[in-house]
Amino acid sequence: MTLYMKLGGRKAVMQAMPRLKQRLEQDECFDLSGFREEFERSDDLTEFLIFLSGGAPFYDGKPVCELLSPICTCSDLYARFVDHLVGAFFGGKAGTGDETEFRRLLDRLRPQVLSPKPVAPVLVYSVEPETLSA
Repeated sequence: MTLYMKLGGRKAVMQAMPRLKQRLEQDECFDLSGFREEFERSDDLTEFLIFLSGGAPFYDGKPVCELLSPICTCSDLYARFVDHLVGAFFGGKAGTGDETEFRRLLDRLRPQVLSPKPVAPVLVYSVEPETLSA
């Protein structure tokens, strides 16, 4: 069973977003001025979390570095963000295996958020010059 299903599916992810917003607003370390759009007009964060937890086969929203960089500007803030995200999903219950799995996913994501590296374009297919001239 995927983490997505263990969390409670799309409904649980949708319900966690207002809790996450409230937690971030109450934390004086975060400036939500550049991130408020993610809660008010965009569903990229929601869709990304659904993808990350195994509930969707693909994600075609903003790149994660662009999505989280307005509020996760350093390693400490990223750690605080993860704590708030976990708290929004698990409500401060004692650590569970699901929480550990969620934190592990987010920890693997840390390098892409904090120091993204440019990715070279991938050639999906190629066509011989003779074919183009035919």
